[in-house]
Amino acid sequence: MLIPTANVTELLKFIKWIANLPTLIDLLGEFCIIRLTYILGGKIKMNKKLTSLSLAGVMLLSTASPVFAEVTEAVKDVKEPTKMEKVLEEGKEKVAKAEEAGKKTEEKASEKMTEAKDEAKEKAETAKKEAKEVKEEAKKDAKKVEEKAEEKAKEVKKEVKTIDVKATNQKVKLDGKDVVISGYNIDGYNYFKLRDLAAVLKDSQAKFGVDYKDGVVSLTKAADYKVVESDQKPVKAESKGMLTNDKVLVGDKTLTATAYKIDDLNYYKLRDLGKELGFGVGYDEATKSVLLTSVVNEKEEVKEEKVAPKLEEVKEAINKELAKEKEVRASEEYKKATDEVKTNYENALAAGKNIVADKDATLEQANNELKALVEAGEKIGLKAEAKIEEKADEAKKEIKKDVKEGKEEVKEVAKEAK
Repeated sequence: MLIPTANVTELLKFIKWIANLPTLIDLLGEFCIIRLTYILGGKIKMNKKLTSLSLAGVMLLSTASPVFAEVTEAVKDVKEPTKMEKVLEEGKEKVAKAEEAGKKTEEKASEKMTEAKDEAKEKAETAKKEAKEVKEEAKKDAKKVEEKAEEKAKEVKKEVKTIDVKATNQKVKLDGKDVVISGYNIDGYNYFKLRDLAAVLKDSQAKFGVDYKDGVVSLTKAADYKVVESDQKPVKAESKGMLTNDKVLVGDKTLTATAYKIDDLNYYKLRDLGKELGFGVGYDEATKSVLLTSVVNEKEEVKEEKVAPKLEEVKEAINKELAKEKEVRASEEYKKATDEVKTNYENALAAGKNIVADKDATLEQANNELKALVEAGEKIGLKAEAKIEEKADEAKKEIKKDVKEGKEEVKEVAKEAK
């Protein structure tokens, strides 16, 4: 509360008056003495100085009391804080409390942050450990998949029928000259590798090129062929073979030829290759030689290079074909075959059995019946073997897919672990 201006002025006047108090007291004292002496008729006798002081004090106190009261009140008002000051003071207290609370909050936050870091570190270590365990488990699973794949491959391999094959002992001539080429004799027919045959014909009019790309062999008529070190090498005396249907193109057309996979290499029937590539195939009984001609007369029929084995060997070959009868009849391919194909096979079986039982059968008759039986069986058995091989390819693809997925899973786990 502020002191009114009028009171302040009075206060200042009072203070000035106090400064002149000694003089006023003296004057007042004399006046009072004279007045009292007059009233009392001079009966009062006292010390002039003392009387003056007493009277002056009385008057002073009576006069100054109101002023002192106002001054005291003013001082009291001055000491009391204003509302603004109270608000400021309260604000300061709140700020101090807020700072204190903020400090405590900061300390708690720091503690929480430390705890969170420790917890995150612990979780990271745990995750890393778990990822390592998962990775190891994935590796084990991948190994199991590979082992399973190998087992399936072995099973498939067992399902694919294999036959015994022998190296051919016949000489081969090209346009009357001896050439070096090795192959296999399968059921009385000669089979050779494409590259070996290309090497033999490379300087003739029947030459052709061989190219391998993206799993497909391409043959190009009249193209040059460059001999490689692996060409025209001797083959094993005996081995195992199975029918194969690997894709081969002659120009833009698919090669139609019977082929066997022997020691991971494909061998094709010579007669089929002659028809497709345009060279002649014949057989010289006198010299036991296969005759190749680079130029074929269109009017001439391509003769087979059929081997002329002994009668006993031919009958043995017929018996091998007859032994397949139950297997062929039980196959799905036979059941789905046309009536014409079935009848042809039945007739070939009957004729083969008669030839084997006939002691007077000639070599020519035996050869003819063997040929008929083989071709009839191929129409059914070849399709069956081809489907078995397709089944093997499908199984391999499935296995590769499983292995690939297993490896990808391992990569994902390793990536998450990082």
